[in-house]
Amino acid sequence: MSGTNRINMPEANADQLKPPPAFVRKLLALDPKRVEFRVRGFKLAEQSHEERLEAIGKAFLRGYNLMLSARSFEDIRQALEQETPLLRGFFVEGGAMGSALVDSLPFRKAMLPRYIEQYVAQYPILIHAGVGLTMSKLSWREKGILAELDPFYRWLAYDGLGYHNMYFEPDKTLTGPKRKLAGYASRAYDQGAGRGIWFVSGANVSTAAATIATMAQERRPDLWAGIGLALCYAGPGGPTEFMRAKQLAGDYAADMAMGVAMACTARVKDQSLLPETRAAIAELWGDTPEALAEWVETERHSIESSALVDGTGYARWREKMARGFDLKQPV
Repeated sequence: MSGTNRINMPEANADQLKPPPAFVRKLLALDPKRVEFRVRGFKLAEQSHEERLEAIGKAFLRGYNLMLSARSFEDIRQALEQETPLLRGFFVEGGAMGSALVDSLPFRKAMLPRYIEQYVAQYPILIHAGVGLTMSKLSWREKGILAELDPFYRWLAYDGLGYHNMYFEPDKTLTGPKRKLAGYASRAYDQGAGRGIWFVSGANVSTAAATIATMAQERRPDLWAGIGLALCYAGPGGPTEFMRAKQLAGDYAADMAMGVAMACTARVKDQSLLPETRAAIAELWGDTPEALAEWVETERHSIESSALVDGTGYARWREKMARGFDLKQPV
């Protein structure tokens, strides 16, 4: 467990939370206006796209801000129920970030492990990515944060870091200074940066593709994978947008489709697939979302059960999905 000076609490109080002092909450709280396009300086998009992406950002901040004031997990459960199915995953993602941040404060019972236990079964990708968003500001907690995550999914913390940096500091992230990671962590970072590009580009496939084309070639497979995940999980997008992304991705189409497969699995797991997303997945993968998600989960369980201790399971899982897409393509 990360952190120091933790206070032990009776098991009977496991559902209870102790908010930080009011002045700390005020200091850490984030204004919902921070995610509005005109505030962020993002490319203005179609009105429906802006509304969708801003709603996602605000749901994320509702989850984050609630973790600063919630007095019990029941408070969180009630708030989550008020969100639409489309937005609940983002609310949970924000809550994961808030939990990790609150845990950086001294003299507290760790909140993050309990938060993960509550929501990881239904939102494994969102939980792990959300935790990673804290690492931009709390780099000194990196090892402690990773120690609290599932060994298989922990790479998603770097995905969250990449998303955070692209969303809040796109210029630095595009040109490289923010990407100071080695090994697979640098690839996971770019997967998150790709998700960020989707938001910065106003959910416009052509704009996102043009942005990726300006970046180093070795980064493009992971950036396109992030686009695929965001296109499917955040949207908006139907069959036309999915197939356009496949076309523009070119040599990286399998990477883009792999991101779609991950997002599809997440949406099936949290029961929030929209009709247009369902049709788009079927068009791209030639299968129903449920069948695709079942295959993705089967492959994950197979790799996890091999008891890999070198940390390559997550990367192998993603590679298996990309190969699976390639095998479906006509020769």
